[in-house]
Amino acid sequence: MRVIVTGGAGFLGRLLIQGLQADGVDDIVVIEIAEADVPGCRVIQGDLAHDEILPAVIAEGPCIIFHLASVVSAGAEADWEHAVDQNLGGMLRLLEACRHSDHLHKVVFASTLAVFGGFTAGGEVGDAVKQTPSGTYGTTKAIGELLINDATRKGHIDGRSARLPTVIVRSGAPNAAASGFASGMFREPLGGLPSVVPVGEETVMVLGSAQNTATCIRMLADVNGDDLGHDRAVGVPGLSATVSEMLAVLEKVGGAQARSLVELEYDPDVDALVRSWPAVLDDRRGRELGLPADPDLESMVRAYSETLNH
Repeated sequence: MRVIVTGGAGFLGRLLIQGLQADGVDDIVVIEIAEADVPGCRVIQGDLAHDEILPAVIAEGPCIIFHLASVVSAGAEADWEHAVDQNLGGMLRLLEACRHSDHLHKVVFASTLAVFGGFTAGGEVGDAVKQTPSGTYGTTKAIGELLINDATRKGHIDGRSARLPTVIVRSGAPNAAASGFASGMFREPLGGLPSVVPVGEETVMVLGSAQNTATCIRMLADVNGDDLGHDRAVGVPGLSATVSEMLAVLEKVGGAQARSLVELEYDPDVDALVRSWPAVLDDRRGRELGLPADPDLESMVRAYSETLNH
């Protein structure tokens, strides 16, 4: 079966593809807005929100589509029109292509815990909690989840949404995510570079390792649709930690020298956005569906540190 990954040249997309290839999947098509090279994949460059890309790609038979492409949190806050155009326009194009296809395609949508906010800010959420996003990114993802549910109900797709925690440690250059500092505060100091944390030390985040998150996205495609029911959005397991606890783990893994490279430079706008997200995730449904969880924060950071030594 052909697998399509939108945004597949990104950090999480590449990890997802590596896992698929390890499972023996050899027909993978990546759709990217910019020119990219993804080993073992056919890459189609185009704008999913505006270009007629998908109809020809999904014409031959049933496909699994992992929809990862999006404008992320801080970028979405800075440019509402662009975020709505890309995040909602891309989703609508994808669903329209599936609706008019001769085949039933499975769609796994990469959503986010930022679909929660408002009265749930800094609290505990589970899959049954009402979506009340406090930012443009979370709003577009919440709408995407509802579209996935409705398209599944109508029989246009077999859909499911993965509500992702903040993913650490992302390698490479920082992106436009408001949560990007959560990776940077480990990535840069462990590489001998300075890093800035723009939120308070008691700010709490729900975290997941990059490898486990990619695994959960991949595994969600294999979950029986009957076990999901009408609500196709599933919280990917994650663990809670304060920034203070994250700094303590950095020092434990990288030593005092690594910790000394982190500066706290408070930005009230970033802190307010991050604090609008949940502080605790009730991930029992995801675990019951077979999704794995990271054991602890230290193991997540040590796993990244070991990649630097190789």
